[in-house]
Amino acid sequence: MVFRQSLVSYARSITTALGFGLLLVFVLPFFWLPNTIVSSGTVLIDYGFLKQFPLYSLALLALTLVFLFAYSVLVSLMVFAVRNDLSPVKLHLYLKEKIDKFALKYFVFLAAFTVIAAVITALLVDAGVPVPVVNAVLLLLSASFMFLPQAIVIDEESLVSSILAGWEFITKSPSSFLIVFAFGAFSLLLLQVMEFTLDYFLNLGSFLSLLIALVFLVPYIEALKTYIYMNRFGIMQSYHKMT
Repeated sequence: MVFRQSLVSYARSITTALGFGLLLVFVLPFFWLPNTIVSSGTVLIDYGFLKQFPLYSLALLALTLVFLFAYSVLVSLMVFAVRNDLSPVKLHLYLKEKIDKFALKYFVFLAAFTVIAAVITALLVDAGVPVPVVNAVLLLLSASFMFLPQAIVIDEESLVSSILAGWEFITKSPSSFLIVFAFGAFSLLLLQVMEFTLDYFLNLGSFLSLLIALVFLVPYIEALKTYIYMNRFGIMQSYHKMT
């Protein structure tokens, strides 16, 4: 039920979802830069990037921040689009006065988290900590902020309050966290299989998997998370009664 309704919300917000394709403009340089990996619909920075010439490392981080800013705006718009679909608000007011604030909050978090995580993980790997251990810790830490965009846009609180609200939601509804986490992991696995298959025949796997991730997987998961998060307010029940 939750997956079907999230797909309906995705379809109703298709214009916003397709806007994620614009992120390809910011991603393309990563295909050619050293110490970056584009695979399974994701862009990864190699842990050895700090060993490069300082100006290169700074340029790589700057390019990453530009991408994250555009990503923050699109995620905020997608969450808002689904929120407005399920519980209509004053659209003009929010687009004019709220969205930029939501996006800025999310960008500040993503920028700080990305820079700090990139530096610390690179130092840990350089110090001899096994890469699988570093990856596991980073994955769990990242996953703990799964519902942050929803908390920012729906609760309309400060960044710190939104982080706490996201954590509170996870602790009170661990099943919701596990559903989204499992779905995301399974989807990435399918993307990886598709990527390897296409690379074997056409050598276009990385690009196509990234395109699918941007225009479908990412916005759909945001719609799924928004649907689940709004359910705690009882909005979904009233919505289903009206439809």
